Amino acid sequence: MSEDRFITLTDITYDRDILEKFYESVKHFAQDYAKIRDNATEGLFSSIRVDDLEGKEYLDYPEISDIVKLFNPEVKQIKSGNIAITVYKPGFQFHPHIDFSRKSVIMIPILPSDGGAGVDYYDYAILSDKTVITGHSCGVESHQEEFYLGTHTYSTVHPTLMDATQVHGVRNDSDDARVYLQLSLYDEFERCKELIKSGDFYNKDK
Repeated sequence: MSEDRFITLTDITYDRDILEKFYESVKHFAQDYAKIRDNATEGLFSSIRVDDLEGKEYLDYPEISDIVKLFNPEVKQIKSGNIAITVYKPGFQFHPHIDFSRKSVIMIPILPSDGGAGVDYYDYAILSDKTVITGHSCGVESHQEEFYLGTHTYSTVHPTLMDATQVHGVRNDSDDARVYLQLSLYDEFERCKELIKSGDFYNKDK
């Protein structure tokens, strides 16, 4: 079941330590996500606004661009506007939800060093009485065991491709803040799987 929603991209490796050092250098530019996205709920999590750094964008930093250039999505190439470093506070519980705009996402853990709490995934029926939480996702208020299907644990060596249109959430009961580099994609997850199988999902010359 997990492989229908998540793929650990074992053809790609990344250096978490390099990303942690980069995060430490820019973390003071974190902003509440509600100040970045219209209709987002205030206080859910924060995102690093590197464009406040002398007008630079994410792709101006080799720590980020060296990772991005490895991928070759079909619908839309990954630009700075599709890149985010998100910071979830300790104990943050992410309600079961689906994303509206993006179809898939590449998740790359930065902190904690073990990748943090895994991603829960649910039967779509959990949304039968769905509530719109923000302008970018819909979901329900909390975990519901009857619809729970399992938990995917992130690798801290390989990025993870996730189907953002399937119901997912996080129960983080730890004292760890969770920090991730996210690359938003607009290719359907199944199409990404086909591209991976054919070898066209990756830039072979990078």
